[in-house]
Amino acid sequence: MNSPQRLSTYWVTCADGLELLLEEEITLLGATHIERRTGRLIFKGTLETAYRICLWSRLASRVVMPIYEHELEHTHDVRDVAEELFEGAVNFDWSLIFAPQSTFAIRLHVERDIKVNTQFATLRVKDGVVDSFMDTVGKRPSIDIKQPEITLYVLAGKTSHFYCLDLSGDSLHKRGYRHYMTDAPIKENLAAAILHKAQIATLKPDLILDPMCGSGTFIIESLMILTDRAPGLTRRFGFNGWHGHDHDLWTQIKSEATARHEAALNQPLPQIHAYDADWDAVKATRLNLVAAGFEPILHQIKIEERTLADWPDFNLQAGQRAFVVTNPPYGERLGEKASNKALYMGISSRLQTFFPHQPVAVIAAQVEQADVLALNDPKTLRLMNGKLPIYVRLGEVKAAPVQQPFLQTWHAEPVEVEGAQDFVNRLQKNMTALKKWAVKEQVYCLRLYDADLPDFNVAVDLYGDRLHVQEYAPPKTIDPEKAKKRFNLALAAIRAVTGLNRDAIFIKTRAKQSGKTQYEKQSTASKRFVVREGNAQLLVNLTDYLDTGLFLDHRPIRLRIAEEVRGKHFLNMYSYTSTASVHAALAGAASTTSVDLSNTYLNWSKENFVLNGLTVDHADEQHLFFAADCFEWLKEGHEQYDMIFIDPPTFSNSKKFHGTFDVQRDHISLLKRAMNRLSSGGVVYFSNNYRGFEMDEEILAMFDVVEITASTIAPDFKRNQKIHRAWQIRHYGV
Repeated sequence: MNSPQRLSTYWVTCADGLELLLEEEITLLGATHIERRTGRLIFKGTLETAYRICLWSRLASRVVMPIYEHELEHTHDVRDVAEELFEGAVNFDWSLIFAPQSTFAIRLHVERDIKVNTQFATLRVKDGVVDSFMDTVGKRPSIDIKQPEITLYVLAGKTSHFYCLDLSGDSLHKRGYRHYMTDAPIKENLAAAILHKAQIATLKPDLILDPMCGSGTFIIESLMILTDRAPGLTRRFGFNGWHGHDHDLWTQIKSEATARHEAALNQPLPQIHAYDADWDAVKATRLNLVAAGFEPILHQIKIEERTLADWPDFNLQAGQRAFVVTNPPYGERLGEKASNKALYMGISSRLQTFFPHQPVAVIAAQVEQADVLALNDPKTLRLMNGKLPIYVRLGEVKAAPVQQPFLQTWHAEPVEVEGAQDFVNRLQKNMTALKKWAVKEQVYCLRLYDADLPDFNVAVDLYGDRLHVQEYAPPKTIDPEKAKKRFNLALAAIRAVTGLNRDAIFIKTRAKQSGKTQYEKQSTASKRFVVREGNAQLLVNLTDYLDTGLFLDHRPIRLRIAEEVRGKHFLNMYSYTSTASVHAALAGAASTTSVDLSNTYLNWSKENFVLNGLTVDHADEQHLFFAADCFEWLKEGHEQYDMIFIDPPTFSNSKKFHGTFDVQRDHISLLKRAMNRLSSGGVVYFSNNYRGFEMDEEILAMFDVVEITASTIAPDFKRNQKIHRAWQIRHYGV
């Protein structure tokens, strides 16, 4: 066998999926005759090549040098693999590789389909090495599994076992700068691979942004590439205790790397922005940048606590290039898959607004999350972050579509529908009357028709560029066939007047609801869309439930809340999908608290929040969600709020609610409890849809109560003044 110093075969390991990129990289570092395996490359090279890969590879996991191959005489089914490994280890003179004064550790890897207890087999390899030393020099080295001076990499194969010296020592992804961690970080070499795939070195962006920077890995790896810093410049390696180590050669290579980095530091850097909603992440990024050696340029990097909803104006000039790269808090960092998808929708919206036509790279846990990103010519890179598969979506951001109310481009055209001409005329009249207002106020979701004519007992609501048509169930005295024919005529007229296709019109039958049925699913199709209201983007579901997730008649009160809530603590009772809370949060509320009995609606609420770039798991608990009975929640708590919105159901007997709730009967107790939680200068907005509701005299006497119904009925509901009633309630003496 050749001595270790003259061996010219090396292995470089990597995460699955990085083999091609790694091959490109080590070729540039001098490797030749490269043979590709899954998770491993075998190459020919000098010791200098191996040193350079250890120092400069941004993608590799380990560089190992095969020392000894133990060929097996037989490979029958019944094998004692652990004893084979011991035999191979004990039969080699390890004193040729390292001194008995050195500490060592064994890293055992086993090929597929080989059955062995890896813990016991590792122990037997160790025994073999120790026995070999005792036989040759009469001394034994010590084991150190945490910081060994020598690491032996052993591959248990089907026909041979390979014993290698791990030149890298610890995994090469450990650059030595990650002193402070956040949840679910990406490995450094994977971050570097993503940056390499995005061609950051040739792109030379004028601005780099990581809006969810975590512990700062992407920012630090970007800086390492842009400042020509060798990733292994300050870490220790596994060859220092090896007898064949060429100290002078290593010193020369390392000095050359130091000079390259110092020269590159004098070159102009792009604007670099690192944001996170978690202050601990911001702090970790700053400290890790210092640990990575970038303290001299720390003042050039903007590291700030910001949510997606809180991006500044980046002031990109015409012709300048930006690059956005991020590892959003998917999976372990956020929790719920539904919220994750909404988060990616929110990211996409932000990117389209701020960085159209700019390159991005975004990590996702599932392809479905990445699919919502609006990118031109998207490419997907599948990698393994430890045992967790991840998908990297790369591409150029599409420009944000021009948003305008549907009615802005709609014009009344001559339409004839036999048997439904009156309905056609009324629908056109309504839409014409609403057009000027909707365009001026930028109203995207509104009611176009609400049973205006007795023969056409439907409600027609516009959600963006889709229609939600509700048929009020006809009385039992009406012939079902006649009612069905009338409804089909209405649908034909709606399509003709609006010009919308069948797939943009969603139909439901609205019978009188009570008890449990008001919350039951109507469908399992789950047609969910994003619509705009004021500054908010909101998720609506036009198929699954009777209600869509957005009560259109409460639009004015939501916008009123947004105008008044800045700096205030906001409480939303019976919050449903928390659309009012979203408006409050976007308008600068000091905090929002949303309470509803339904976990389904609270999960929907969280989706609405992350869709708008607002955090739902923030450490400072700025936005809270409680699945609770509102009555009991108000009674048990003590926190005070500056603004409270209460929109209770008319009647409820939910399985989770002990007893029943009747708004007329129970509003006295409800409002008293709410007023106990209201700050001295605060306001309660109370609304309900019970047409026969009357505010109790006791409430009128106890508090400063002003009915504001007229100001909360928008033009699209003027034809139905009884859609709801609303009050403003304050403490007296304020």
